[in-house]
Amino acid sequence: MVITGSALFIEPGSYETVLERLREFPQVTYRVASDSQTELVINLEAENQGELEDLCGRLKKAIPEIVDITHLYVNFEEEVEKMLES
Repeated sequence: MVITGSALFIEPGSYETVLERLREFPQVTYRVASDSQTELVINLEAENQGELEDLCGRLKKAIPEIVDITHLYVNFEEEVEKMLES
């Protein structure tokens, strides 16, 4: 499992629309927004790095108001453990 703390940079004035569309993605947990409501902090959950990249692509495609997604931290401890067990 890969879990991130990520920043979503969104177009001004799109906060409510983006929040509504994020609810369609069970792998996304909304945390907080900046005062300007153009940066959102979210958690993303994926089974592996490839699925995380796919999820980010699907988010950008489904929510065109997303300007960029930046991962602030990535916890992939379980992935490392799996590799060490192999």
